[in-house]
Amino acid sequence: MLCGSARRRLPEACRMESARSCFPAIPVALCLLLGIGMAAPGSGSDPVLHMAGHKDSGVWVLCLSAGWYPEPHVLWRNGRGETLSPESEQKLRGDDSLFNVSSSLVVLESSDPALTCTIRAGFSDPERETTIRITGLFPRHAPEMTAFLIFLPVSLFLVPLAVYLFRKLQVLKEWRQFLDKVSLSAAEVTLDQSTANPFLVLSVDGRSVTCGILWQDVPKSDQRFDPLPCVQASQCFATGQHYWDVEVGRGGDWAMGAAWGSMEHMGVFQLSPDVGVWALQCQDGEWSTLTCPETPLQLESAPRIVRVHLDCEQGNLAFYNAEGMSHIFTFTGCSQKPLFPFFVLWSSGTQLTILPPGQRKAMKMDKATCTLTPKLGKRQSSLIEPLIMPGQS
Repeated sequence: MLCGSARRRLPEACRMESARSCFPAIPVALCLLLGIGMAAPGSGSDPVLHMAGHKDSGVWVLCLSAGWYPEPHVLWRNGRGETLSPESEQKLRGDDSLFNVSSSLVVLESSDPALTCTIRAGFSDPERETTIRITGLFPRHAPEMTAFLIFLPVSLFLVPLAVYLFRKLQVLKEWRQFLDKVSLSAAEVTLDQSTANPFLVLSVDGRSVTCGILWQDVPKSDQRFDPLPCVQASQCFATGQHYWDVEVGRGGDWAMGAAWGSMEHMGVFQLSPDVGVWALQCQDGEWSTLTCPETPLQLESAPRIVRVHLDCEQGNLAFYNAEGMSHIFTFTGCSQKPLFPFFVLWSSGTQLTILPPGQRKAMKMDKATCTLTPKLGKRQSSLIEPLIMPGQS
């Protein structure tokens, strides 16, 4: 009986031996000795399934059990008997040499609702299991959150669209106001022959200027630009709003805008607001403003007719594509001094024409105009390469 009692406390290998082979082979003393310090086999407690909360869009389930010896095995199965892999598992041995088990699993809404946790210490030992069904516990968005998730992408699309349409309407409103104003103050602009550089050829009506290749014998004047290929208008503006349309065609290199009447007319210098010039420039097909440094402009299409709008009260000088009224550039803070329409023709063959107020004539460019002779130079830094001066032939 003593050996039998001790035998129940022996390791698994010894317990599986039959009584017939155990008693003759092991003396009673040895049997007692081997039983010292060995934990008695234990089937442990029934598993407790605990739903610990939500995790990864599912329900986090814990399987807990205590008092197992030897180290037990944990098996998860669904209602169809399929084995499931645990997310985590711990088997901790306590001071009494017995194992406490903790195993976890995440059950998704699409999973089988039936869940069984089975624990057993050995293949021949009895097993313990607990089964539960999980329904209606999966995380769901509140109606407010669902509405928000629907509204968010829609708003991300509609808000920029609304801003775009609002800006379009504002632009149209501004253009209507602008046209209402400028229609009452369209300027009569003609060129002043006494300010024209000798290379510039003016039409009889003073509305057109062409950069020629011959130096003209013209009367001397303190107001004549030399050597810069510039010309000013006869009219100046100090109050009100005014505009003038200039036909620029498809070729040539030029600049136009407004300038002080008192600006320097003699010598080579950089044209910019610092010297009393506010102008838009086209050179080598590239558009920019005569600022210091120059401000390059990116236009969707090159205008054939440029509208120059001067608001003396606000001190603004704006440029538009006169055919579509698309905005090009606006100078702000222009001088309160009287300003003259101002033109520069950088290369020979370039032609600018001031249209009579309200007139929009179709462009009919001569192909010969597009074939330009050598330029007068890059407008400021390397001005000027004379063409044909008096006495040269």
